[in-house]
Amino acid sequence: MPELKRLKIILVNFLIKNNKVKFNTHTEINQMTETFLLGATTLYEEYTMHYTAHREYFKELRENVTALITKKRLFSCMNTTKWLELQTAIHTLLFPPANIVRCVTDAENHPESVNAMAILEEKIPSWFGCWSNYYCEGLPPLFNIEWMKVRPQLEKFRGALIKPEIIDETNEFRAILERLNIPYEETGNIFTIYGYKAP
Repeated sequence: MPELKRLKIILVNFLIKNNKVKFNTHTEINQMTETFLLGATTLYEEYTMHYTAHREYFKELRENVTALITKKRLFSCMNTTKWLELQTAIHTLLFPPANIVRCVTDAENHPESVNAMAILEEKIPSWFGCWSNYYCEGLPPLFNIEWMKVRPQLEKFRGALIKPEIIDETNEFRAILERLNIPYEETGNIFTIYGYKAP
C-alpha cells in the first residue's frame, strides 16, 4: 500500500528529528519501521474488516451523514486514511491525549459535548484520550467525525501535598499534524481537527 509506505517514511523522519529514538544501524531502522508498518497495516485491515461486517448499518449511516453534510454545506477535510495515520502516529507520544469528538449526526449544542468541551478548556486533563476505533468502543466511524478537539497535555497526580506533574506533548502533537499534512486550528493548547468544515 503506497499510503503505508509514505507513513513509514514520515514516522522514521519524525522519530529521528525529534530524538524519540536513536538508531545505530540501518537494520535497527528497518526493524522499527517493519514493526510500525505491521501495526498500521493491522489497524487498516481491522477497520476494513469491521466496516465490511456491518455494511448495512454503515450504508444507512453514510447516507444520513451525506445528507447532513449537504444540508449544512460542509466540505471534507479528512478521510479514513488520514484518521488512521493519525491514530497510528499517536503511539509515538508519551500518552494518548484527551479528546472530544463531535459527529455530523450529533444534535446541535449537544449537552454532553458542551460539558466535555468546558472541562477540556478549563483545566489540564488528568485522563487519557480514547484513540481506538468504534469496534473497541472508541472513536465513532471515521466518516462521521465532524471535528475532534485534542489537548495534548496530562496532569499527573503525585500526592496530596505535591503539585501535580504536567506532561506537555503540544509541540510533538503539532509536529505529527504537520508531518501528516492534517489541517488544524490551534487555540491555546487545544487543537481542532476537522473531518468536515463550513466554507
